Amino acid sequence: MYTEQQFNLPELPGLSEEQVQIHLGLYAGYVKNTNALLEKVEAMKDGGDAYAMAEVQRRLGFEFDGMRMHEYYFEQLEGGAQAPAEDSNFVKYVTEQYGSFDAYLDDLRRIGSTRGIGWVVTYYDDKAQMFRNAWVGDHEFGQLAGLQIVFVVDMWEHAYMVDYRPATKGEYFDTYLALVNWSVVDARIS
Repeated sequence: MYTEQQFNLPELPGLSEEQVQIHLGLYAGYVKNTNALLEKVEAMKDGGDAYAMAEVQRRLGFEFDGMRMHEYYFEQLEGGAQAPAEDSNFVKYVTEQYGSFDAYLDDLRRIGSTRGIGWVVTYYDDKAQMFRNAWVGDHEFGQLAGLQIVFVVDMWEHAYMVDYRPATKGEYFDTYLALVNWSVVDARIS
């Protein structure tokens, strides 16, 4: 069973305490639902309704990925905003690929402007030895198989609707980028 992770979050300028608490509550729900569904899977293992089991398995993917994606999201905020160190592996690698760290961020912003709900995710593709930025829909739809998650931004409305509106989600995106502790991201690839 999974335990709700506690995050060491400082004050987050541009994200209200109400917004953060609502979002953390949603994360707690993903943990709770993941555990409940794992119990159902265990109980259904010995037979029964195959359709019901399939639905539980489908829902488990949604809840589990929702739990895990939020852990990446909140971990990136721990310890307060920290600009990326110019000599960090992450900055070095994305600069080699994109030409500059700012060009990498511009690519993330382009993807973040996608209509609808989802996640902006930076993966590292070990086979191709390059980063891939992607849009992921309902947590489990659109994940790039086998690639390591390096960075995420939650673009579901629950992540910003207290403080921003859909028409201003680009402002939320930039606010989030300014709050990231990039040393956390760098540690994911080091």
